[in-house]
Amino acid sequence: MTETIRFFLPGPSYVTEDVRQAMTQPMQGHRSAPFKALYTSLAGRLQKVLRTSGDVMIATGSSTLVMESAVLSTVQSDVLNLTNGAFSERWHSISRSLGKSADKVAAPWGQAIDPDLVRTALSRKRYEAVTLVHNETSTGVMSPLAEIAKVVREESDAILIVDTVSSLGGAPGESEAWGIDIVLAGTQKALALPPGLAVFTLSERAALRAAKVPHRGFYTDLLRYRDKHREGGFITTPAIPLLYALDRQLDVIVAEGMEERWARHARCAEKTAAWAAQHGCEYASASDARSLTVSCLQAPAGVDPQAIVKGLAGRGYTIGGGYGDWKPTTFRIGHMGDIQLDDLNAM
Repeated sequence: MTETIRFFLPGPSYVTEDVRQAMTQPMQGHRSAPFKALYTSLAGRLQKVLRTSGDVMIATGSSTLVMESAVLSTVQSDVLNLTNGAFSERWHSISRSLGKSADKVAAPWGQAIDPDLVRTALSRKRYEAVTLVHNETSTGVMSPLAEIAKVVREESDAILIVDTVSSLGGAPGESEAWGIDIVLAGTQKALALPPGLAVFTLSERAALRAAKVPHRGFYTDLLRYRDKHREGGFITTPAIPLLYALDRQLDVIVAEGMEERWARHARCAEKTAAWAAQHGCEYASASDARSLTVSCLQAPAGVDPQAIVKGLAGRGYTIGGGYGDWKPTTFRIGHMGDIQLDDLNAM
């Protein structure tokens, strides 16, 4: 890629000109044979991205749609929400809004979820599902997904549902090998696509559990998505131009390879840490829990974080302010998607 990137939001991320141009292709019928061929090709390559040999579905909508759908489709009563930031707290709010009996294991903002606390919670009560945000975009914290998945498997028969919105494609994640039942993500972060699509898995175990839930809605029924997926399409008319973009970008991602893509994100995280130290900025997240895709930083003493955001904007760089409870005290730099070390070196 030869484009220079100066757009470092924690999402949406920069979309290359080639991918933007792909969306201008002619429209086609979403029940046509050519579209079915496109969909089948997308689904096959997404298996490589989500590291599974099972079904990978696509939904038109935000990741929040699939967050809600996953709870509605697989939980009749009891769900455990693991929270440590704004987006994991959103999942707790979703669970409660759906009338579920929702408990939570809450880590302080800036800290990762402790697998031992999860083990303790699961020893006290049976839950139908456990939800986790792998990478908290609000705080720049990445929790130990493999270890938490292992605890859930050892201590319960709960479905494990994981939001990988800002980690999929940017940090190691093994949907199948780690035994994760539902992995969901939007395409607008480390996959470097426009907002508007969500991708997700559904294990056979989760599907069997969902079949016992009597009221899963229509647009929120993950079994309906799976059934239509196996026919080669969507439950309703999808955002076809976004699928053209996904088609083009998946070629880029698969050609780079997931391991190399993860390694590049790790190098970009290290470069951002060096920039932060050079400018007197401290991480708001714990040193053992820093994200590989977004850094949440505190400004030097006496400096307004927004002054840094505005100062970089004046030089042509876009970064993000704080989010939620940390909005007044932090700023965030997204180093995900197609960002290269040279892009960060110039900042």
